[in-house]
Amino acid sequence: MTPLCFLCVCILSHLFVKCKYFFVFGYTFIENTIKKGDFVVNQTDLAVESFETADKTKIQGVKVTEENSITTVTVLDDHGAKAIGKPVGKYVTCQVPSFVSDTDIFDGRLDKLAAILKSLLPENINSVLVAGVGNLDITADALGPKVNNYVLATRHLLSDNRLEMFKDFFNVSGFATGVLADTGIESAEIIKGVVEQTKPSCVIVVDALAASSPERLGTTVQLSDVGISPGSGVGNHRYEISQSTLGVPVVSMGIPTVVSTSILKNETERQPMFVTPREIDRITEQGAKLIGMTINVCLQKNISAQDLFSLVG
Repeated sequence: MTPLCFLCVCILSHLFVKCKYFFVFGYTFIENTIKKGDFVVNQTDLAVESFETADKTKIQGVKVTEENSITTVTVLDDHGAKAIGKPVGKYVTCQVPSFVSDTDIFDGRLDKLAAILKSLLPENINSVLVAGVGNLDITADALGPKVNNYVLATRHLLSDNRLEMFKDFFNVSGFATGVLADTGIESAEIIKGVVEQTKPSCVIVVDALAASSPERLGTTVQLSDVGISPGSGVGNHRYEISQSTLGVPVVSMGIPTVVSTSILKNETERQPMFVTPREIDRITEQGAKLIGMTINVCLQKNISAQDLFSLVG
């Protein structure tokens, strides 16, 4: 056994004894986070955690509001963007019951998330492209590709004017981008090519997120109107997927599935690993179902949630 393998086994043993987060998602060196010799420990995709990490109740250029289980972080200007490391825009975090123990999506959460999504989408849109970003072969990164299993695609039905029976459907198309290692093409480049061909009014991009708090894994949904930079939470920065790169408005949705071992052990690591809960299969599947159905309920207004689920579930 090599020294690196032995070290991994030791860390896994430590995590298994101390907590339930023991499944290794992978390890990577966190690039672009070392400033003046200081290592940034709290790697997160969640704007609310970035605000909390700043250890301030108020930050110039950032507005935070809380209502029930919904927290909205609005980055107003460049000063706020620099302070919390997030682009200017709105980030809405919704706390939901754990996907591990509660799988009932018809308890009101669908309507709540659909209302949030509607508020972030541009007005008067006539078509939407749903892009699932991630690696289907890695469970913790499979949220994006799995979402398309639950999104009702209708573009092919509406392209034929003779099909009057489908006139009440909203125009939706979707696909999974795959990952750079498999395709040799950046996800942003693939989405841009599809956008140029299909010309949607808006793009909804879905990706798994990283959190700095284990309690947020599988219990939090973040929606944003500024797009995403895939892999940024784990230091694997890819091309930005946003209106500036695609030419159309982009809304992002995601659920945290990984957390750094440096957070769990309260230590600073130069080469941390990222771990997931042992129930990651259920979290990913239930999370994909919730996000997919949220998109359906938001866009297909003439069909009940139960009927939509019967079509895709």
